[in-house]
Amino acid sequence: MSGTGHSPLEAAILRDGAIESVEPAEISAALDAESAATRQRGARACTLLAETDVDSVRPFVAELGRALADENPGVVQSAASALVETATADVDAVTGVVSDVAVPIQSDLGGVQLAAAQLLRAVASEEPSHCVPVADALLDRLGRPPAADSDEQSATVAIDDRVTRRTVRQHEQEERQHERVARQIFADVAVAVAEAEPPAFADRVETLAELVAGDDVVARGAGLDILGSLCRDDPATVEAAEDAVVACLDADAPVLRARAVRTLGFLGDGEYAAVLRECAAAESDDEIAAFAAETAAFLDE
Repeated sequence: MSGTGHSPLEAAILRDGAIESVEPAEISAALDAESAATRQRGARACTLLAETDVDSVRPFVAELGRALADENPGVVQSAASALVETATADVDAVTGVVSDVAVPIQSDLGGVQLAAAQLLRAVASEEPSHCVPVADALLDRLGRPPAADSDEQSATVAIDDRVTRRTVRQHEQEERQHERVARQIFADVAVAVAEAEPPAFADRVETLAELVAGDDVVARGAGLDILGSLCRDDPATVEAAEDAVVACLDADAPVLRARAVRTLGFLGDGEYAAVLRECAAAESDDEIAAFAAETAAFLDE
């Protein structure tokens, strides 16, 4: 015990002791403890280790990966934070547990989704190909509808106490915001994976077509960008999604119309030149109109 009456692990977490003084066996035992609070302390200890010496946390990476499937959200978030710190220091150190992130990606909790997203962003920023094991999970997540802002689904409907109702509503708003941020990161990571390893999505073209034809701008944009990467790699693979891409030329969001033009350009099929010329003539955005005209001219060559 430390002079404060805490164990070395507890003292390190409370900043009353040095993390270097904690025996690896104590951290390992904490990560495997029955108590969620103890498991969370074990994960936090790994974050401290990674901040000082990434080599010292390597023995715990597999355990942290398993903790991503923990039933307690706090444990998952703490484990993800430790892995983010580890990946920032050495992305190769977490390669073996990237597949474990598939579980929190599908969580219904916005905070857990965000923890998973931040970990994937840390990995993808260094080596997008390391995220290939969760490519399917990313598309599945993007295929689910985004968080709704409707009060009809709020738990506060059944709460009479005003203070409690306000607290719960604030928590729900934070969760929705976390989910929205996570969704954008998931989309960005998926696009980065497609740019680095297009074959990772080659057998999900129908899913991508569904994303592109959906209502969510984030998912539609990611779908178009991923299809663009597939086009550059092998245009023949995206045949099932071509109609969905063309339909995006009439999307309300300018960013989707521009991405649709770009994707058709990557497709390289001269039959779409006429479609793009029609798009250029009808387009209200001058930049997109010019882009469509230029792309049509390219396809005519």
